[in-house]
Amino acid sequence: MTDVCVIGGGPAGSVCALRLARLGHRVVLLERRPFPRPHVGEALSPGVPPLLDVLGLGHALDGALPSQGTLVRWEDTTTHLVAPDPRAVTVDRGRFDHALLTAARAAGVDVRQPSRAGRPRRTPTGWDVPLPGDTVRARFLVDASGRHRVSGGTTTATGPKTLALHAVWPGTGPTRIGTGPRTWCWGAPLPDGAFRAMAFIDADLLRAHRPDRLFQHLLDTTGLFPHRPASLRVAVCDATGYRDDTPVTDDSIKVGEAAFALDPLTSSGVDSALHSAMAAAVTVHTLLSHGDRTAALAFYRAAQDRTTTRHATWTAAHYHRHHPHRDQPFWRRRATPPPAPRPPTPLTAAHLHRPVRLSPEAAIVPTPCPVGDLVTTRRALTHPSLPTPIAHIADTELAPLLDHLHHTTTLSDLVHAWSTHLPAHQATATAKWLFEQGLLETT
Repeated sequence: MTDVCVIGGGPAGSVCALRLARLGHRVVLLERRPFPRPHVGEALSPGVPPLLDVLGLGHALDGALPSQGTLVRWEDTTTHLVAPDPRAVTVDRGRFDHALLTAARAAGVDVRQPSRAGRPRRTPTGWDVPLPGDTVRARFLVDASGRHRVSGGTTTATGPKTLALHAVWPGTGPTRIGTGPRTWCWGAPLPDGAFRAMAFIDADLLRAHRPDRLFQHLLDTTGLFPHRPASLRVAVCDATGYRDDTPVTDDSIKVGEAAFALDPLTSSGVDSALHSAMAAAVTVHTLLSHGDRTAALAFYRAAQDRTTTRHATWTAAHYHRHHPHRDQPFWRRRATPPPAPRPPTPLTAAHLHRPVRLSPEAAIVPTPCPVGDLVTTRRALTHPSLPTPIAHIADTELAPLLDHLHHTTTLSDLVHAWSTHLPAHQATATAKWLFEQGLLETT
């Protein structure tokens, strides 16, 4: 019996398996298709390269195409050229996914490929994963099978039913994002000299049209794809956002798109998959090491909640920024005004000598968080303005710093007290940030 069976060799499965192997676990990874495989989702967000560097996987970006800037027609009918982001790249997903899987194998993962897994069966000692002519037995199951979700379970939609029509043709040029009455479209050059375009639509629109003709029409409505073949081979895939209702149990976990799928407008599918894999690895390691079970399960559920909620809020606000077709059903179904931002309160010299307190909306509560390679419970600061509870400032626990509020009277006194634990400039910067975010108040 192995420790962990990972089903799926995409970015989430490969990175989760690699991390668990590096933590000393015996890991078997099952991937149903031979690599390199064709795969959509070639545009990587700026957050991906730094994360790969942390994992020692920067070589996976070899051959990537740097951003050339983006032609954007979104808020109105004007086309803008957005300057290139040096951190954003386009990759050949076949090569990229293969590099990550190869790294997992080099870390000691038993990669079995091609190997089509059947529906896993829970046993008294863990899981049986049936294969043609064989069975993998494991203590823990990681479902990284994407939208196939081989381990089953229920999901909750986080957006309207959405389909993506996509095609590839020879071509170059900048990335393009344009809109039409019933769609928004994205296109980008690929490292091999081809150009991929995608059109996102309400699912019911496809019922009355041939995919190839509809795709051509949708691209025309944006005005940003003038040079393309008259005949294209168009594929269709599901692009609906959702979240799994039970992403983690005592002996199983879902990662990547098996756990949740974001609206494609975020352009951060790979980024989110990698973060999901990292969070899953520390959760699984805690559970297999007989660590704090309650904290581990709560940590992973909260991580999924924060990711899906943050992205849903952002995408709804971004759809709301579109004006030309905002009365059309496609846009009405997706757009929501953003919450009103809270303006920061600038810190002045006068504030330093006033009594200071924690905001009434803030609280310090026990919160599960990773400490090293294990999930444990730490006191963390929560507030409506914070996307996630904060347990640390740099490498320093925040809660003990805030405990000084019981023994100091002014903000200046608080900074002085912190300076015995932190460099003076860091103590000042921490107090300034907390005050301007509304987490500390003076009276």
